[in-house]
Amino acid sequence: MNEKACWFCSVIDDLRYNKIYQTPSGEVIRKICELPAAFAILDNDQYYPGYTLVVAKTHATELYYLPENESTQFCQDMLRVAKAIAAVFQPQKMNYELLGNTVAHLHWHLFPRYEWDPNPRRPIWEHSHDRKLLSVKEYTDAIAAIQRVL
Repeated sequence: MNEKACWFCSVIDDLRYNKIYQTPSGEVIRKICELPAAFAILDNDQYYPGYTLVVAKTHATELYYLPENESTQFCQDMLRVAKAIAAVFQPQKMNYELLGNTVAHLHWHLFPRYEWDPNPRRPIWEHSHDRKLLSVKEYTDAIAAIQRVL
């Protein structure tokens, strides 16, 4: 997949100037913040409160395709967001996933894990759940809380 065909590249281009990106299907993507090498996005599914994506600004499919200083910064950006999520939501554990099998653009999934977790020792993908969507105010409040810590 090249940069022109990359869905995340379109999202990133729009989030440089806007707080939200609306997909053609009507789904809203909410920016938490722009960081030196990435954008933090609060996922719509908040079954795991604080679930966030950290998406690289540069199109790349593997960490080793980024220049060393940029890959290091991307990881530092992710850690900064993870610490903020931990401070706000107080999870029991944080899971970090960098897959790229579905969307071939570097992006971290930060999954806070909690004591009520239905499958605490396994990846979240192995336990299906109904998406938990929030009100606009709840998304706004969660983003503001994370931004205060960042």
